[in-house]
Amino acid sequence: MIPQGMLRPYILFLLSKKPMHGFEIMGEISERSHGLWKPGPAAVYPSLAWLSAKNYIIPAFRRPRGEKSRRQYKITKSGREAVAEYKAFGEEWFGGIMRLKDLFD
Repeated sequence: MIPQGMLRPYILFLLSKKPMHGFEIMGEISERSHGLWKPGPAAVYPSLAWLSAKNYIIPAFRRPRGEKSRRQYKITKSGREAVAEYKAFGEEWFGGIMRLKDLFD
C-alpha cells in the first residue's frame, strides 16, 4: 500500500518537525498512518545511515535522566532542501494521478 521509496523522504519530513531517535521514528510513522505502515528496525536504521551519509541528517546524543543514551537525529540544511524537493515532486506526482483519474470520468 505504501509506495516504494517513501521511507527516506518521510523520515526527513518527520525530522524536520523535531529531532528523534530510530524507535521514536518507527512509532511516529505507525501512529500517523493509523497502523497501516509499520517499518521496522531493518528498514529504519539503514535509512538513517543513508540519510546521514548524504549529510541530510546528523546524529545528536541525548541522555534522559536514568536512561541510556539514545542517538537522536536532526535534520541539516541540505535535508530541509531535500524535504522541499520531495514535497514538490509529490505534489506533481499526485496531480498527475488525479489527471489520470479524469480519463475514467
